Amino acid sequence: MRTIHKRHRDPQRAFPAAECVFCGGELYQGDLYWRLAGRVLCEDCVAPWLAGGAAACRLRLREVRR
Repeated sequence: MRTIHKRHRDPQRAFPAAECVFCGGELYQGDLYWRLAGRVLCEDCVAPWLAGGAAACRLRLREVRR
């Protein structure tokens, strides 16, 4: 009988390597994520977090009349 060894682990049995602080989504090895201010954020949550942090810099343009 011939033995076949698996070269890679089954990705469906992998444990999450991290968790997004906003949505609680699981991040696995090889996933893209952001670490900002000590927080781990998934790609879906990073844009709203950055927009919220930049809210103090947000201005509204007015129409310029001559």
